[in-house]
Amino acid sequence: MHGDLHFEVLLDPEGRHRIYLTDAVRNELPASAASEVTVNVLRSGEKPEALVLEIDEFGESWIASGRPVTAEDSRAVVALVHEGERYEIELPFLPEPLDSDAPDPHGGRVP
Repeated sequence: MHGDLHFEVLLDPEGRHRIYLTDAVRNELPASAASEVTVNVLRSGEKPEALVLEIDEFGESWIASGRPVTAEDSRAVVALVHEGERYEIELPFLPEPLDSDAPDPHGGRVP
């Protein structure tokens, strides 16, 4: 959460990542409510993998594909700009890959 902007970050160990935005009362916002969305994947003993996300074909979320993440201690630094302010947060990866056939919580499919 950053001010009234909430964002849901789906980090997938298979390398597919997605970010959704909502307002203070959890109404979905278009992906364009933020800009300059990036994910830096941090793996022990490796240089960070810098991913620049793009808005999906429906304008609902930001997406990126990178290399699979296998080390348990891997993390991701997610950054975005909202209303002219840059925000950054560091997150761990999920212990298991997402089921690519399962619907995501916003009605689409995981890329």
